Amino acid sequence: MEFSAAWRQPLLAAALAFGVVGTAVAEPSPADPPRELGKPDHFLNLNIHAYGFSYHTDRQGTRRTGLDNQLNLGLGLNYTLRENERGISFAEAGFYRDSGSHVAKLAGVGYQYKYGSWRLGGALVGIQSPTYNEGRFFIAPLPILTYDFGPVQLNAIYVPNYGEYNKFAVFGFYFSMPLGK
Repeated sequence: MEFSAAWRQPLLAAALAFGVVGTAVAEPSPADPPRELGKPDHFLNLNIHAYGFSYHTDRQGTRRTGLDNQLNLGLGLNYTLRENERGISFAEAGFYRDSGSHVAKLAGVGYQYKYGSWRLGGALVGIQSPTYNEGRFFIAPLPILTYDFGPVQLNAIYVPNYGEYNKFAVFGFYFSMPLGK
């Protein structure tokens, strides 16, 4: 299968995220309970992201530049590398229709601390889209706040204005559905 140049860097970032970091982070520690032999529990660690909405703080600026698309539909996969009572580490990749109505591709790894049904942390993600950074691939930190309702999780992100990388600050919202629950 041949991939265009626009897909190569995000796919490479996803492969590194799932392969290198997954191997390093997912190794069990002596404190982890032993897994049942023959039980395919690694499939239960998969979540589907349904990307959805954004809110730009500079409403007039985004309208003036044509970067005012707030319906950001897309799909992603999230794999839990390790989870305990304190937090969760993960790798993810996906695509969505961004604020400039282009397809944005992303892949990364992250960690969130747990506090009851809340999780707070972030991810280091590689992003490629014609809307951001003049279309060039780049890596950036992404803060993520999650509320876990059980069968579905609501996620919120904040991306600040940062020069040519991202011209307007934005809040993003998306849902995650665990496949193993």
